[in-house]
Amino acid sequence: MSIIAEKKVIIIDDHKLFTNGLSSILESIGLRVMSTFESGKKAVLYLHNNEIDIVFSDINMPEMDGLKLCKRLKRDQIKAKIIMLSMYEDPNIIKEAFDCGASAYLSKNTEKEEIIKAVEKILDNKQYVNKHLLKKKERVQEEDEFTLKYKLTLREREVLQLMLDEASNKQIGETLNISTRTVETHRKNIMLKLDVKNNIGLIKKALSFQLFKRES
Repeated sequence: MSIIAEKKVIIIDDHKLFTNGLSSILESIGLRVMSTFESGKKAVLYLHNNEIDIVFSDINMPEMDGLKLCKRLKRDQIKAKIIMLSMYEDPNIIKEAFDCGASAYLSKNTEKEEIIKAVEKILDNKQYVNKHLLKKKERVQEEDEFTLKYKLTLREREVLQLMLDEASNKQIGETLNISTRTVETHRKNIMLKLDVKNNIGLIKKALSFQLFKRES
C-alpha cells in the first residue's frame, strides 16, 4: 500500500479554479481532500480542531499569507506537513518558506508525478523543492547578502526580480496581485534604497551581485 494512501489534506488558495483542479489531482493519487480554504486565517481554526497530515498552501492570500501561516502552525505546534505551492520562484522566498516551517516548495505548474514525489519525501521527514527551482534556492546566500545590505523587504525583493526580468508595472502587478500604483511605489523605494537614479544604475548594481536569473 502506498505511503500516501488515505492521508488527509487540506488546500488553502483563494483561486477556486486552481483549488478545484488541485483537489482532483490529489484525490486521483490517493489523498483525501478534507476541506479547502481561501485564506490561512480560516484554515488555522480548522487545523486546531481536526487532524490533518498535509497542508497545501499558496503564499499570496488575503488576511493571512502562506508564510505567516507556516509561522503560526509552527508556533502552535500543529503537526501537519506544509507544502507551499506558488508561482514565485525567487530563491529568497523559497528559503523563507522553509525557514518558516514548510516541508516542500513546488511551482503551481508542477506535474502530478512530482507532487507524488514531494508528498512521499515529506512523509519520510525530508524536504523537497522542484528540480527547476533547486538551483535558484542554492543561489539564495549571495542574494540574501544583497537583500540585507540594502534593507529590502520581501515584497521589494519580488518587485526587483520582476523588474530585472523586464516586466512592466502592469505585469508586475498582475503577478503579485497588487495595484499598478503600489508597484510604482515599490519601484521608487527600491531606487532610493539602492541609491540609483535610473534603470542603468539598477542593472549595474544587479550585475555586481549576480542577481540576473541564470539558465538552468
